Amino acid sequence: MGAVLFMSMGITFLLSIPIITSRMANRLGRNPKVWFFIGLVLPVIAAFILFLLPDLSEKE
Repeated sequence: MGAVLFMSMGITFLLSIPIITSRMANRLGRNPKVWFFIGLVLPVIAAFILFLLPDLSEKE
């Protein structure tokens, strides 16, 4: 039982970073699905890249 709980917590932690990245991308006017997968491959680096990119949601 302890191993299953430990593994599920690890998976939840590993998926939390791409979910946060995709939500940030959505707020910045970018495709959240693409950034979710980028966040899976490059978890921390994707968030920093998103901070450096310009905000597209304000352009109309």
